[in-house]
Amino acid sequence: MSEWAEPRPQQPWLYPYRQDAQSTRLGEPVFRPFVQVSLANGDRSTSQLTGLIDTGADAILASNLLTVELDIDLAESEGESQHAVGGRTLTARYKTISLRLHSADGAQEQYLEWQAKIGFVEDWHSDGLVLLGSVGFLDRFTVTASRFAQAVAIEGRDTFDQRFGVVEVG
Repeated sequence: MSEWAEPRPQQPWLYPYRQDAQSTRLGEPVFRPFVQVSLANGDRSTSQLTGLIDTGADAILASNLLTVELDIDLAESEGESQHAVGGRTLTARYKTISLRLHSADGAQEQYLEWQAKIGFVEDWHSDGLVLLGSVGFLDRFTVTASRFAQAVAIEGRDTFDQRFGVVEVG
């Protein structure tokens, strides 16, 4: 297990794209940038879940069914927000807990862990899918995805600035 205030893989963690069993495009399989994650709250944790890296998502979202396993009371949430997902508007109630990114081989003992606000959603389409968006995931790492290579690389968040310099926002 590895724990850092700022997760930073020592080298790129590489993940091959995986087939999305629930999607096809023109009769062909669809491959997506999935990674293995788990959620933890105190001494409780989920099994490994499928994390979908989504550059268009603002937040980390997961099924509210996981709150039972994690002993989380959403009546004591840290706020709620509306999100447009898959053509629907969903309400997420947030709680700060630990998020774990597991190595590509799925080894339980090798993961990066940090605190993140997770938005728990009722009627989420899959209790085993976690949407990994900008705040809480993509702001923690440099993520390079290649549809051509069918792989995603996750590196320390300062890697982008080291390669390309600091980009001015504005």
